[in-house]
Amino acid sequence: MPSLQAQRTGPLARLWFALSALLALAGLGLWAWHHPLDRGLALAVAALAVMGFLARPSAWLIVLPALWPIIDLAPLTGWIHFTESDALVLAVVAGVGLREALAPPLPVRGAPAFRLSPVALLIAVLWLVSYGVSAWRTPIPLPPFDAALFAGYKTPLNGLRLLKAPLLLLLLLPCLHAAGRARGAAALPRLTLGMTLGLLAASLVAVWERDAFPGLTNFSADYRTTALFWEMHVGGAALDAWLALSFPFALAAFLGTRQLRWRLLLLAVLAVAGYAILTTFSRGLYAAVAVSLVLLLIAGRSAAAMPPPDTAARPLPGGPWLAGALLIGAATLMFTGGGYRGLAALLGFALLVFLAGDLGRRLSRSQQATAIVAGLALGGLSLASSALDKGPYLAFGTLCVAGLAACLLAFRQPATGPATLAGLMLATASGIAAAGVGRYWGEGAGEAGIWAAAGAGLLVLVLQLALPRPLWHRAGDGLAHALLVLGAAAALASGATSYYMGERFSTVSQDLEGRMAHWQEGADLVRTPADLWLGLGLGRYPEAYFWSGPLAVNAGSWELPEENGNRFARIGAARYVLGFGELFRVSQRVAADTTGPFHYRLKLRAPERSGLHLEICRKHLLYTQTCAIASIKADSAEWTEVQGTMEAGGLTAGPGVDTRPSVLSLATSGRAPVDVDALEVIDSSGRALVRNGDFQAGVDRWFFSSDRHHLPWHAKSLFLHVWVEQGVLGLVMLGLMLLAAAGRVGLGRARTHPFAAPVLAGMAGFVVVGVFDSLLDMPRMTLMLLLTAWLALCLNPAALKETPGRP
Repeated sequence: MPSLQAQRTGPLARLWFALSALLALAGLGLWAWHHPLDRGLALAVAALAVMGFLARPSAWLIVLPALWPIIDLAPLTGWIHFTESDALVLAVVAGVGLREALAPPLPVRGAPAFRLSPVALLIAVLWLVSYGVSAWRTPIPLPPFDAALFAGYKTPLNGLRLLKAPLLLLLLLPCLHAAGRARGAAALPRLTLGMTLGLLAASLVAVWERDAFPGLTNFSADYRTTALFWEMHVGGAALDAWLALSFPFALAAFLGTRQLRWRLLLLAVLAVAGYAILTTFSRGLYAAVAVSLVLLLIAGRSAAAMPPPDTAARPLPGGPWLAGALLIGAATLMFTGGGYRGLAALLGFALLVFLAGDLGRRLSRSQQATAIVAGLALGGLSLASSALDKGPYLAFGTLCVAGLAACLLAFRQPATGPATLAGLMLATASGIAAAGVGRYWGEGAGEAGIWAAAGAGLLVLVLQLALPRPLWHRAGDGLAHALLVLGAAAALASGATSYYMGERFSTVSQDLEGRMAHWQEGADLVRTPADLWLGLGLGRYPEAYFWSGPLAVNAGSWELPEENGNRFARIGAARYVLGFGELFRVSQRVAADTTGPFHYRLKLRAPERSGLHLEICRKHLLYTQTCAIASIKADSAEWTEVQGTMEAGGLTAGPGVDTRPSVLSLATSGRAPVDVDALEVIDSSGRALVRNGDFQAGVDRWFFSSDRHHLPWHAKSLFLHVWVEQGVLGLVMLGLMLLAAAGRVGLGRARTHPFAAPVLAGMAGFVVVGVFDSLLDMPRMTLMLLLTAWLALCLNPAALKETPGRP
């Protein structure tokens, strides 16, 4: 029987929880009281969150990762230093801390899910020391909370912005171990569910964004998805990192469950996530997912069920991979010539091959040959349907539905029943009919590829029947897995053949040369021995690059100076060749349904002749669409009031409801900075669109972005970024943490833990994305990487041998 362990929180631990809860409540109250959108609503939501975590202290294992990719509202609030995700962590710390400090702890059955080891503690201390040294080298001026310091990443407060990730983690880790004590091994499925929901949430937003802007099936537009990762407003790969980190958890849950209902639900999640991954058009993310898949399969083998004792029934080694590779190749050929309809027909045929190929091994050789020959003849007859309007679609649909029905019936009949023969015959006929669909849609274009695709499918079927050992088996149990493979093949076929995908991969060498040149520019910022060993200081990369990097790539800036008690905005000019997409914009979300014409009034000042670009566009985070634009001259060194009318452009009332967000933006259209104050804009319905147009509330409501020029803000390498800001000390500590965490779940005692595989794969995917992007200059991403590494260091295999704790 499992032992009963009294996991009581000691006096010191309860004191820590009490102090951390009070600290979190103070920070949460300060955040809510100053929230720029709605102070009352922010206070109410914060209070409800704290009470919720107080009542259900382990619920945060689901809630926090589920909300993590979608909770921040920076484009609406203008706040980039203290965001809603920070408030969520503080709510967890406050609720769990109050529960642990005040409520009598309950005895828990079984070992805790996480065990604090000396190695993990040592690594955490060294990592915090590294961050502390780097933060110490970042000067903090007085007063530290001047509103001007919140404008952009070039102020000393950027160091505090990055420091909050390890500090919040320090507050969160006791809550993690408390949940591990209270739930035992049951804490881990909760965390997996939370990561899966977080993957789904981010992916659904990405799907909405694609649908609202370039279009769901438009794979040729130069549009990079950002979802709700506001950190990508000046470039970066936050969405890529989150998808790479969370995808292995959902895939591991799919592979680990045996219930068909959960398999189908998880399959739907993976399908949505697959679309989101594909449409990032990120080569680094594609590599990260590939590495994660390999590690997940290798690391997960120790938890896999033993193969059946009958050697002849086992699949041929590499058989599923061979079938999958042929399917992907066939899908690509079919899509090139037969479009989406031909691809859909091929996937239906492949599903029949999967089912009938397994069932057909029950038949004798003569029965197999008879069914295949009859199927070829029936398929040939179906080609005559091309003489009818939409005849090939009807012919294929009839054969495919009948084939699926026969296969499903065959699983309930004796081994050599007539349904098995019918299923094999109809599967063969469907291959010919699928080619007919492709030919009909393509009107003769790419016919050789279409027939090659159908032939590849028939070849897989023949190999499955003829080889002594099958390519796959247990088709009934693996139906959900087959659907996953079919979805991946469809995504690869449709995405890999798009114009934009081809362009992305055709410029790999050129882009790598540019990236290496940028890495050298970043490395050149390190100039003294102290910088080499201890770094420039936390958060100082953007500032150092602005002052010491190449002048020609200066992307522009914005500041909030104050003169005689009056605050105003100063928008700095860029130094590179300006194009519409390269403007540095200071923006504010306005009413989504706004229409023109627009009337504007503002005060302008420019020490040198310049211009102000004023626009209202349909826009999510990057890339403007459907704009109304005004170009305003700025050629006076004294404050001048300017007013005028901006034509509606494409922002006119029309049928239906446009769900795309609307954004008002300011930018310089010259080479000199422009000062802006007292901005007012009224739309055609008389609504005042601008909030905080006099900038007296600082950055509230104002958000900045650079659609396409991103290098000045990022080192574009996780390891280079750490070296520049934290020196050799920080780089060594990062490497030590990652190697220790990966070694423990990949090679050490925790490698047999079922949770080890997704943790290892998620970390690896994150790091692969980080090879070509900084990532750790985004606190939301930093905290999740550190939390995942801590999980790897503290997973307790003994918890699996005990009974989970009571809720």
